[in-house]
Amino acid sequence: MPRIRPSRLCIRYCNNILVGIILMCVCYGVLYYEDRNGTEMEYIISARIEGGKILILSWRRPWGNSWKGHGEGQEVGNCILTYDRTRISEAAAVIFHYTALDDEAMPWKHYRNKRQFFIFWTVDGPSYIRNAEDRHPKKFDNFINWTMTYRLNSDIFYPHLSMDMAKIIFSRRKEYVDDILSKKSRLGIWVAHDCDILRGSKLRMKYIDKLIAAGLSIDRYGWCFGNKESYKKLSQEVLHSYKFYFAFEDAEKCNDYVTSEFWEQSVYKGKVPVVWGTSKATVEDLVPPGSFIHTDDFESPAQLAKYLRYLDKNDEAYREYFNWNENPDERTLEISKLYEQTGEVELCEKLQSKLLPKVTNDISLFHYGVDWGTCIDYE
Repeated sequence: MPRIRPSRLCIRYCNNILVGIILMCVCYGVLYYEDRNGTEMEYIISARIEGGKILILSWRRPWGNSWKGHGEGQEVGNCILTYDRTRISEAAAVIFHYTALDDEAMPWKHYRNKRQFFIFWTVDGPSYIRNAEDRHPKKFDNFINWTMTYRLNSDIFYPHLSMDMAKIIFSRRKEYVDDILSKKSRLGIWVAHDCDILRGSKLRMKYIDKLIAAGLSIDRYGWCFGNKESYKKLSQEVLHSYKFYFAFEDAEKCNDYVTSEFWEQSVYKGKVPVVWGTSKATVEDLVPPGSFIHTDDFESPAQLAKYLRYLDKNDEAYREYFNWNENPDERTLEISKLYEQTGEVELCEKLQSKLLPKVTNDISLFHYGVDWGTCIDYE
């Protein structure tokens, strides 16, 4: 019996069918790739919902408080954020604040797809979580795929500086500096609401007391001084008049821990930060060079007080701390890029990329490990 050879038209038709099948697989969101060992593994591009958006589920609002966290249905990039747990099977990722498993018994009894990414999220430092709340995040061990924190070695960088605020801060130039410096008439201000909960809280209070004892003028506000409401009533004119803000953290030497004390209270509001707590080396990794004064550079509070009084009387020397605004160098531009895409926006982008799956075996080691004996320390 003679062999029937397929026509070119038939071959082309079959090829088209094959291509169609492949495209259908891609549309369902599943690819296959080889890992470094050459073994075939499954990888999800992303779960898609109506409109082509990617769904990200936050398992629980921080501390379970209804006023905390993002808005329901908030959009970030090509993603939608929700707290609706009934939609967990649709979610490409599930975010867990470090308090999110408070009411959960482990092992995990809810839905989980191996192609989903479970995210550990915190912007609070180890000192507060361990010393003030007495928490140990063991529940998250062997449960988390990615970390999302203020630490530079996180899978998703989530700093205490928002993307919107960063755009404003890093776009300021000479015109802004001229304007803000024309309003300066007072020396320094500090706002503190935690006086003695943490060891660092007590140490920073003592340092401020020594600065004042050395003759430095510091206007102090907040719960610690019984005038929290008075601070809220200060006019913008008064607030802009201060030259320095004392960005004193509530813990010592926490890695990568640069908070709103530095960014929002100081830099964003046009003041030069005077930093205590976080090491100078850590601060330099995260902020523009020449933008701050650090207590580590002075032998004593009295020496720092003397230097701040000098700057108070020397406008030219004080202005040098705004040079990164007026004439941003290569390092400043490099730092600014750190904050261009962070938090949920960066997470959304990563969910659309080809990333190798992984599991973080020890969340405690990740978040506490390098800070034992320094940042985490009982008196």
